[in-house]
Amino acid sequence: MEDEIKQIKNNQSNITFYFMLTIAIIGSTIILFLNIYHLTLVEILTPFLAPFIEILGVIVFFMCSLIVFVYFVVSKSVNRARNGIPFLLNLIIFILVSIVPFTSIVLDIDFRLNKKDREDVVRMVLDGSLKPNSSDNDLLIRLPEEYKKLSKGGGEIWAEGHGQSAQILFFTYRGVMGNMDGFIYTANDSTPDEMLFGGYFIKVKKLDKNWYFVRAA
Repeated sequence: MEDEIKQIKNNQSNITFYFMLTIAIIGSTIILFLNIYHLTLVEILTPFLAPFIEILGVIVFFMCSLIVFVYFVVSKSVNRARNGIPFLLNLIIFILVSIVPFTSIVLDIDFRLNKKDREDVVRMVLDGSLKPNSSDNDLLIRLPEEYKKLSKGGGEIWAEGHGQSAQILFFTYRGVMGNMDGFIYTANDSTPDEMLFGGYFIKVKKLDKNWYFVRAA
């Protein structure tokens, strides 16, 4: 009888542990997803709605972390090491998302994978095959369907100047009130001119010959 009771308690303890581990995995998955796919969420949900979804995700993560922390604290000493695994998982993920620049990594991958296609677009702009065609701004060019993925926020690029003075912006984030990120091609390899793009560049990073990443506010 005592063995049966002990077995039942062990089973209940295991069920509770795996339930808490599931909670930790859910919280960790959410916060990782938000960090890795931040730019995709902004593109799909718009810069207005995406922050609310991200805040909700962060709240869920911390609620999950609180639950598994309480579970760890109230555990019996004999099971405490095992029962601390769910909280340890969330702690590791929290440290990971705090120190790893996921957005920068995603942008670097985007630039490397799509550099050739963007250079094809640049050639079409420079030879006049692509011209400003947006009713919103006479400097914007709506890209053909097969190239729309190259510029976020509507598949448009911003083209300034001609020939060796040309500067062409591919958006990676298109916010409001001058806020934006993007890859800029400069024909003469000079540093992009923030005055041309109506914003104050808070970050300019050279990526390759003729290519820069900029962030404007």
